Amino acid sequence: MRKLGEKRVTRIQAAQVALLPQPQTRTEVSPVTDLIPGPQPLHLGPAPGKRSITSVTSEHTGKKNRLMPQSPPRQETMQWQSIIGSGLTVRDESPWGTFRKYYDCDLAGPVAVCVRSSGDRGVWAVRQYPIEDADKILRILRSMRHENLASIRECFRTPELLYTLGDFDPLVLDHIVACKAFPDEQELAAIMSQLVDGLLYLVVNNFNHTSLECSSVLVNLNGRIKIGTVARIDCCVFRQRGRADASDLAPVSRIMMELMQKYVKEDRAVGIDNLDRWRTCPAAIEFLCATTWAGSFEELKEQRLLTEISCCPGNLIGLAWFALISARTFYSYTPGPMKND
Repeated sequence: MRKLGEKRVTRIQAAQVALLPQPQTRTEVSPVTDLIPGPQPLHLGPAPGKRSITSVTSEHTGKKNRLMPQSPPRQETMQWQSIIGSGLTVRDESPWGTFRKYYDCDLAGPVAVCVRSSGDRGVWAVRQYPIEDADKILRILRSMRHENLASIRECFRTPELLYTLGDFDPLVLDHIVACKAFPDEQELAAIMSQLVDGLLYLVVNNFNHTSLECSSVLVNLNGRIKIGTVARIDCCVFRQRGRADASDLAPVSRIMMELMQKYVKEDRAVGIDNLDRWRTCPAAIEFLCATTWAGSFEELKEQRLLTEISCCPGNLIGLAWFALISARTFYSYTPGPMKND
């Protein structure tokens, strides 16, 4: 049984594929050359350090997580210790008097999946951080609120730890990559339009996500994409005021390639090895090319994939639910004591 914080082993059932570490930014790219199918065969070895998801088959005997429907939090009478941001509260107490933890898992970072101990039930995500990081986390929470960033409802604070309570989003883009289904052009547009909107918001507000990858982008069952910022607080840093540069767009290239072909190219080039799958979706190929020469997220938003393909988060609902039942999240579960009747 995998404990919280342990490194995961990548295994995709259809064919194990390498998901390479973050490449160096390329200063000059020839989209025409890179998008020609390469002669190199698909590498089947595991990629060190890459977080991924293991596909589940009918023969798989491991445990499956049973997800509970989320409901709005119950209005309770309580003494607010402080209020920050847009009504976000900080309570000087542990969350475990209010919530019961069911299991730990890795969704854009370690998270405890919890349910309220009484009253209206609902599934919530609780993350914890050393109290030394509290000022930085609260500063970020005061500064950012966007539908494509992971949301936080309230915080709990003890002398040793800061806890954040947020919506439980049961998927990351790694689940989409690991499942057998390939997103179509409309589903790609729904993913990338939300991702680019969230990244543009970070740039405008002088933040930089230094480790953006499929494992750090959350997906809920309504098709909403959310970048994990506070979830991986060490990867979200303040930046000098200015526009995005090529290094900011490089992660978009890699995420797009993984969605389109389940892996990135071994030679670190930006491109697709199997063009036949995407010949009927030229806007997706054009968008991938644009990630190599665009100078800003505003330029990416002008690409045909995001301007001419009609899409909305709801277009991802079918794909999200399929990924949920066909790919497995690594988790840790410790049975609690039996309750007396």
